[in-house]
Amino acid sequence: QALRQLLFLISGTTLNCLLLRKDTCSWSCGIQLRYNISQVEQWLRAQGLQQSGACEVLEPLVQAAQLLQVKKVTEEDSRALCSLCTVLTPQQVVKILRAYSPAAGLEERVSPRFISSVERQLQDQYGEGPGQLLVDTSRLFPVHLPFTASPLHLDELHIPETLNLAFLGRL
Repeated sequence: QALRQLLFLISGTTLNCLLLRKDTCSWSCGIQLRYNISQVEQWLRAQGLQQSGACEVLEPLVQAAQLLQVKKVTEEDSRALCSLCTVLTPQQVVKILRAYSPAAGLEERVSPRFISSVERQLQDQYGEGPGQLLVDTSRLFPVHLPFTASPLHLDELHIPETLNLAFLGRL
């Protein structure tokens, strides 16, 4: 549970930096992010922690990294991109697309037409509700402590006199 909280904090902070800093929205940053996340996921599997919920808190960051890596030109690309980004809010997707910096000489800037197409598809898909741009990293997950019933019954319990708990009585 502590690991899940820690990975949520790391994932949220990284996604917020990605949304706020234009220099991090590039194909090469997406490759680096995806590699690092896959290393964390591999470690979680090796430790038997894949069912702990830690992988789920990494999912928005995984989708953001994939968003940076996909082709962003045609209408088919926009449909594929919308089906890929299920955990990110429409505002986050559009913000990353607007901030995307193409590799020098290797690709073109994302066209405004493509961005508006994606925005329209996402609004159709998710509605026009108020979306959150940044991740609230102060969110705390509840702690779940497993309960194991004691085989000892309370009426069998003997309290020693040395504890000075004479005020306790049986009902």
